[in-house]
Amino acid sequence: MGRKTAKSKFRQKIKELNQWLKKIRNLVNMQEWWALLTMKLTGHYRYYGVSGNMPEIRAFYRQVVILAYKWANRRSEKKSYNWQQFNRYLQYNPLPQPRIYHLTYTLSS
Repeated sequence: MGRKTAKSKFRQKIKELNQWLKKIRNLVNMQEWWALLTMKLTGHYRYYGVSGNMPEIRAFYRQVVILAYKWANRRSEKKSYNWQQFNRYLQYNPLPQPRIYHLTYTLSS
């Protein structure tokens, strides 16, 4: 039996992140909110990164990338990035990859 993030909590965290990105996108420059987004993602992984929950934190990472792309492009009337350019931006300014921080399953001999 494994552990996984509850669907309601997953949706709630995505909604909160969406509102935060919407609010902050024009208040500070992108480098500043990108660093804050990195910290938020790391905190999420540290809390939800338990054995058996990797599919959910990978799904969270994918949703965060989609939302970051969406709100990075809504900073002005003109689109800032297409997906190719945004992926290049991600290569040079990577977001933390999902990882398990708490191993709850152990091998017993």
